[in-house]
Amino acid sequence: MSERSGRQTRLEKLERNLILAATLVALAGSGSAAQAATPGTAAAKVQNASAFSFERTVMRAEVPVVVDFWAPWCIPCRELDAPLAELAAELAGRVRVVRVNVDWSSRVARRFDVQALPTILIFKGGELVSRSTGAASKQDLEELLAAQLAPATAALPAMTALPAGPVAAGGR
Repeated sequence: MSERSGRQTRLEKLERNLILAATLVALAGSGSAAQAATPGTAAAKVQNASAFSFERTVMRAEVPVVVDFWAPWCIPCRELDAPLAELAAELAGRVRVVRVNVDWSSRVARRFDVQALPTILIFKGGELVSRSTGAASKQDLEELLAAQLAPATAALPAMTALPAGPVAAGGR
């Protein structure tokens, strides 16, 4: 075997091992994500999503989802670790908090036009409803979520009260 073909074989082995390792990390993240997403858990954790699990973890979620697009080399992204963890714990069962590593899932980042890091996207019912780019505090994250967590029934009594008057008057 020539030196060149031996080097090529080693590179192929290395590439396969890297792909296997990335797949295992993605599967491990999605496995713990299913566990952490169970409603009623005392302290939900920030979940990881990949291109493989994004549809299931984010788009099909029954609760609003905070998605943090980040990268390990991004310092402002790392500063979001604590606020995201606090948010996940405080709003467990009402909100899902998910992180997407753009180095591993660039296709997902392109799909949602993520051009700067960190980028926070809020999804509700599989639809993108809010977006923020740059560093954010826990308060900033809570403000982004406020409209999505507001009870939908608050406006209902006012809407039912309005038609009652004209209907009653029209019947006389």
